Amino acid sequence: MMISDLPHHLLEEILSRVPATTLRRLRTTCKQWNALLKDQLFTEKHHRKAPKQPLLLMLKEFRICPLSVELDLSVNAPSIEFKDALNLKKGSHSSSQDSDIMEVFHCEGLLLCVTRYNKLLVWNPLLGETKWIHHYKEKSSYALGYKNKESCHRDYKILRYRQSPKREDNVDEFEIYEFSSDSWRFLDGISLDYYIQAIGYVSLQGNTYWVASDRKDDYSMFLLSFDFTTERFIRLNLPPVPSTMMLLSLVREEQISVLHMNHFQLKMELWVTSNFGTETALSWSKSFEVDLHVLDSERYPFFTTFLLDEDKKVVVCPGPSGLNFKNVVYIIGENDEYHKEIPYVRSTQEPWLSCIFNYVPSLVQIQQPTQTRKRKRRSKLEHAMLVTKKQEKKRRHSIHIETVNVD
Repeated sequence: MMISDLPHHLLEEILSRVPATTLRRLRTTCKQWNALLKDQLFTEKHHRKAPKQPLLLMLKEFRICPLSVELDLSVNAPSIEFKDALNLKKGSHSSSQDSDIMEVFHCEGLLLCVTRYNKLLVWNPLLGETKWIHHYKEKSSYALGYKNKESCHRDYKILRYRQSPKREDNVDEFEIYEFSSDSWRFLDGISLDYYIQAIGYVSLQGNTYWVASDRKDDYSMFLLSFDFTTERFIRLNLPPVPSTMMLLSLVREEQISVLHMNHFQLKMELWVTSNFGTETALSWSKSFEVDLHVLDSERYPFFTTFLLDEDKKVVVCPGPSGLNFKNVVYIIGENDEYHKEIPYVRSTQEPWLSCIFNYVPSLVQIQQPTQTRKRKRRSKLEHAMLVTKKQEKKRRHSIHIETVNVD
């Protein structure tokens, strides 16, 4: 018996445990499988059951590039292999300049990109699906998440927020874009007395997390979450350390990790949550720390993102690019066992903020507006009503003729 001859429920159960990268190659082999892989019920089931095979991606020279990092010290010294950039399919509303990506944010298989010329792009690299979204506003920041519903379908949304500088009166502006309606709307009744850090933020289980601080006290830092279901901000606790510079990352797509830079003591600490997803205050445990004296030529390094390998006690941090920077990725181990600086670009006159993150390929499709489907249903209804009216008119005309003939 061939696998395609299996009962539908058994086939679905088997395929829901196959990695997404493998299933993508199967889409063209069988119409039945292709239809199944596009079904939202199956997509959600696959997301829950399939093994996660994260890919390491980096924003480098305005492109999203895969890379592999070798951290097995028993074999070789730490190394990085940079691969060719992912192919971005250009839509009818894009041009070659629009492919220059300035910022990227990821949420469970989807990438939200801000391009050089202020356009928003939602992209699933695995499926090759893209969606260009207009209404970009300068000096704004964006986050991607989804509404957790009791049903299996996710309603994806984009949060746009704009805040005045810290020392000025807080004039905040918040908007939500809904994929289901392809429209923006303002969020009313939200006024924040704190400032959201625009770098080093993450998405986990559909919600977004930032480091934030009180407007009048830069050192009173805390973890801020936006719940895309309730569309409200939630204040949480950070590790019990002096508030200086902090960045967020994810560990195995399950926990939040914090990189804490202590420039006074020239050390860097890595912390991980141990009870994420509970209603209680977050518990934090320190994974390890790094002495920044190993970075002799750059005593006060500036990072925008990082990745933590908690098992190997290694942190990977790309530095910024530009003529005044070293343009390297730092690989640093616990207790200063080793430290490696790997160039990721030749000297460049045009700076950008490099970004490194784990991307988990997903079969999730970019949501299309439900209004389109409603219009199609309405068109069919209108067509049916028109046919009925014509038939009724024809019937009345026939009755009139018969009446005339009788007379």
